[in-house]
Amino acid sequence: MSKKYKDGLFRDYFSDKNRLLELCNALLQTDGKNPDEIVVNTLDGVFFGNLKNDLSCVYKNNFLVMIEHQSTPNENMPLRMLFYVAELLKQHIESFKEKIYQLKQIELPTPKFYLFYNGRKNEPEQRQMKLSTAFKDFSGLELIVNVYNLNEGNNEDFLKRSKSLKSYCIFVNRVEKNLREGMILEKAINEAINYCINADIMAEYLKTRRKEVVSMLGFEYDENLARKARDDEVREETREESKIEMVKNLLFAKTPLKYIVAATGWNEEKILEFAEKH
Repeated sequence: MSKKYKDGLFRDYFSDKNRLLELCNALLQTDGKNPDEIVVNTLDGVFFGNLKNDLSCVYKNNFLVMIEHQSTPNENMPLRMLFYVAELLKQHIESFKEKIYQLKQIELPTPKFYLFYNGRKNEPEQRQMKLSTAFKDFSGLELIVNVYNLNEGNNEDFLKRSKSLKSYCIFVNRVEKNLREGMILEKAINEAINYCINADIMAEYLKTRRKEVVSMLGFEYDENLARKARDDEVREETREESKIEMVKNLLFAKTPLKYIVAATGWNEEKILEFAEKH
């Protein structure tokens, strides 16, 4: 699969500087007019465990804006963004890094951290993730990620400030709605594309990049399903380990076989075989 198909839809859509400028203005409550004031960073998620939906940019040389879009909010996001912003700042001063040893303080763009969420878990409209909550004692080191719930009915005032983000939310929420109603993934995506084109929502982008959008979203959902399957496997292994420990304890207590069957769901043959081995 080519890289453009593997890139996240969010990052691809907002790689357009006009859309990204509008989004930055909405987040920072600024009124910038020149998209050339946006410099998009291209670390491609190396420090994000190969995630495909991260986006970072320097805006007006005053702000370093970092945005992540997820369907499952990861509580380690402040730590991951700490790693990422350290690398970006290192990159930022590369051309004059010798100044770090001078007495005068180096001026840096102010980092701002955001997480956009549109999964199925109930989340508040807005909340903050703080790095300091991971420490046993507060150490003076802090990084705050502002989390926005972009599911339908949330943050409507905020979305009014960015037509591009609102349009993006309508599209991805339409895909989710179709999936909940039982559509297969490809049909769910294509129906959402047709709906949005007819409603003049992301219309030009979806018309010209339909194939890429289907591939990008399909890849993202495949990754989510694979992650869910791995999580289910871990939970199943944990349950089985607990059951094994229970059988050991019941056998040690000389519990009648029928009660062990009732408690564990194992049949008598399996319990007797286990008893012989242990």
